[in-house]
Amino acid sequence: MLKRGMWLTAAALIAFAVTPSALDGSLRQNPASSLFAVGILGAFFVYFLRKTHIHRLADEVMDCDDHLKVRRGRTEEVIRFSNVAAADVSTSGGIHRITVRLRQPAKLGGQIEFLPQASLWSNLSGVKRVAAGLTERANQAQDGRD
Repeated sequence: MLKRGMWLTAAALIAFAVTPSALDGSLRQNPASSLFAVGILGAFFVYFLRKTHIHRLADEVMDCDDHLKVRRGRTEEVIRFSNVAAADVSTSGGIHRITVRLRQPAKLGGQIEFLPQASLWSNLSGVKRVAAGLTERANQAQDGRD
């Protein structure tokens, strides 16, 4: 929902910037002012995306006891805990995320980044507990396989 909300927010801001000019007819006479405003909003949005790396986040991560079911876009993959090397917490732009590093790269890459459930967004210690739990389960799965 957060990723979709970003795109909808950007579209709404662009529409908000262009609508007054379109309604009074000045958009046809002098489109430069509206294009300038849209350009500034677009540049800000691109900067924000590059700074927060929202586009890299998985859309959905489900914990299914012995594996994680991960979806990003139309790509869905099952990640066994035996393939998880570690889970870390990182903070970018005030947003806490969990990064699951894989032993062997999967379709979605060598690491999976996702946001924890919304109730943990402002609770850094809770997010760290989730990451530590994932790492512990990965270590147990690795020990059980050897």
